[in-house]
Amino acid sequence: MFKKFIGIFVVGSLLVGFSSIGEVEVQTLSNGTNILLDQPRNINKKNLRTLEIAYQIRKNDVYIECIIPNFIFKPSGGPKIDGEGHIQVMIDGKEIDKMSTAAFIIKGLPRGEHTLKIQVVHNDLTYYPLNKTLHVDILN
Repeated sequence: MFKKFIGIFVVGSLLVGFSSIGEVEVQTLSNGTNILLDQPRNINKKNLRTLEIAYQIRKNDVYIECIIPNFIFKPSGGPKIDGEGHIQVMIDGKEIDKMSTAAFIIKGLPRGEHTLKIQVVHNDLTYYPLNKTLHVDILN
């Protein structure tokens, strides 16, 4: 069984100009970082809220950074306030943690293929229509 510890880390600026309208795209940077990008078809820049994920696999750990414009990360609980909330992290269909930071590490995944789901959640635990599913293969 893998460790269910998730640590926080600081990620430098890894993003480059790249986007697509109405689709999800995966871009791999030269340093091995993968970025999932999507943009909605109807863009209202004042309230624009999308979810972009940069991730990198290092041995048995997955480093993840979530980019959500116009969003403030808060601990789970409290009244529903638009533009505030946290991230629910699921591995292979099981919830492992709620994160109130944009960047974190999933440590100690066992060898093999895994499905990671990142869901953006309101303070009152209802879901934003923002989520991404990553498929990772741990080789070590």
